[in-house]
Amino acid sequence: MIWEKVKMLEERVEKIKKEIEDMERELETLPTGHLEVKKINGNYYYYLRYWEDGKLKSKYIGRVAKDIKDKLAKAEDLRRKLSQLKEEEKRIVNILNKIEKIVSNY
Repeated sequence: MIWEKVKMLEERVEKIKKEIEDMERELETLPTGHLEVKKINGNYYYYLRYWEDGKLKSKYIGRVAKDIKDKLAKAEDLRRKLSQLKEEEKRIVNILNKIEKIVSNY
């Protein structure tokens, strides 16, 4: 019974590792930074602000930024989920290490 639970935990760790890899790969395709809006003569212009080589950079997006807003929101959501998965992986690995230590002492 206990070994079935250990096996389940080991399988969960492998699944988490794959999910982490997939999320990190997807994050590489999404923009980083945040949107900045400038109002000039009553018109709104969007800029993507991000850090590159230790410097804050701006990239002009245009007058419509729905697409980039969606991508930034998706990236933020992925980063949050990625953080949760890494924390879960860490907890499970600690449990498995404790079990291994207990078993090796006998």
